[in-house]
Amino acid sequence: MQLDAILFDFDGTLCDTIPLIVESYQYMYKLHNKRYHTDEEIIAGIGLPLETVIGEEYPEEMPKMLQSYLDHNYKYTTTHYGIFLGIAPMLEKIKKLNVPMGIVTAKRYDNIIVTLQHSGLDQYFDILVSKNDTDKHKPDPTPLLLGMEKMGYTNPKNIIYVGDAIFDVQAAKNGKFMSAIVGWAQSDHQRLRQEKPDFWIEKPEDLINIILDLQN
Repeated sequence: MQLDAILFDFDGTLCDTIPLIVESYQYMYKLHNKRYHTDEEIIAGIGLPLETVIGEEYPEEMPKMLQSYLDHNYKYTTTHYGIFLGIAPMLEKIKKLNVPMGIVTAKRYDNIIVTLQHSGLDQYFDILVSKNDTDKHKPDPTPLLLGMEKMGYTNPKNIIYVGDAIFDVQAAKNGKFMSAIVGWAQSDHQRLRQEKPDFWIEKPEDLINIILDLQN
């Protein structure tokens, strides 16, 4: 097997933005007098566009509910996040191995770019595909295929997509990419393993070992 590049999801994979996402959903539901949604229920939908999650249950109210979510989320974008332990050293090692990296996310560009730049992680990535760049979204492989195209590659079988949700594995498989799930994912691990990702990354250093194996 050959490795050309690595594409990463963002929320819950590189940065711990999940608590803020859950908080923003809870704020939105309470503001609009909706039923109580458990944290587990909210986490299960992370990775899909906000319009999809909100619109499936509240189609007529989706625009105003979406704006409430965004207003709350943007307010805390630079303060309510963390970088998972070991991520920065991992990215630094991958960079030294000369493996190009990119981000493919369902997050809006103006939201993710602020967190990327504030965290300093932006220096490691050659391309960024956000929710704004495609009409189709995970689990459809279109965003991943665009990421591959922007990086100048043509064979998805030589690219790993690293994520934390079932939609990440499904998008990778639908596009014929190699799939990897991080062990620090907050989604249900049993459900994630049922999707049969090609790699399970228990800790960031594991990805380095996978790269070295593929390069040999």
